[in-house]
Amino acid sequence: MKVDVLILTKDPNKIRPKLLEVLKKASWVNNIIIETSRPLSKARVNGARRCSTEWIAMFDDDVEIPENWFDIVSKYIKPGVVAISTPSIDVCNIHITAYRIVSEKIRPLHLRDVPFINNTLIRKDVLVNYNPPPLFYGEDILLYNYVKKKGKWIHPPYCGVKHFMVIKDPIEVAYAMWHYGIYSLYGFIKYCLAHFIIPILAVGYSHTFKTIIFFWRINVRFIIGLIKGMITKNIQKNKK
Repeated sequence: MKVDVLILTKDPNKIRPKLLEVLKKASWVNNIIIETSRPLSKARVNGARRCSTEWIAMFDDDVEIPENWFDIVSKYIKPGVVAISTPSIDVCNIHITAYRIVSEKIRPLHLRDVPFINNTLIRKDVLVNYNPPPLFYGEDILLYNYVKKKGKWIHPPYCGVKHFMVIKDPIEVAYAMWHYGIYSLYGFIKYCLAHFIIPILAVGYSHTFKTIIFFWRINVRFIIGLIKGMITKNIQKNKK
């Protein structure tokens, strides 16, 4: 079985060299398609329309995958399954890695039900019919919610995917999420509580109190973005 590969990037020069190296010598790769259109939500659809295979392997430009990635995820292709993605480890940020370890253990504060979309095998027919808003921040949540209505999204155990993540501006993230209704007010409160409580426990894994400072700074900016989003949306509402 061969599939087209879709890599989403602002700049092709910033694609992880190891990702390209693995893909270029893989026998399961049909064509490698690099999509540079913006924003990210639309880029996924635009790129999918350039693909010709039934399934598409979709990657962000900041991941590296093991050579047996396709062997692992393709085993989950079954009737009713429309997408498969595996967890990734943020190798450049010990704070985020520690946070995720703890958050998986504290289910009441675990907010995101979104698998790691940075390495996904997905059916083309599902993706090309997707019509998302022009969104960069939080677009993975909207995509996941859409795909789940079409079939099962499977997320197998960790298989070795590395993520070299760049932190997004929390103000812009919160603003966009409120504007597009990605989270309810309850969801935002839960998110903020998690980012105050979990970092304290995550110190046990990161072995540095800098983890607390790292996430509390993010949380403050996130709250600023939320307030900004609320004010803007309220002003727009009053103008109508």
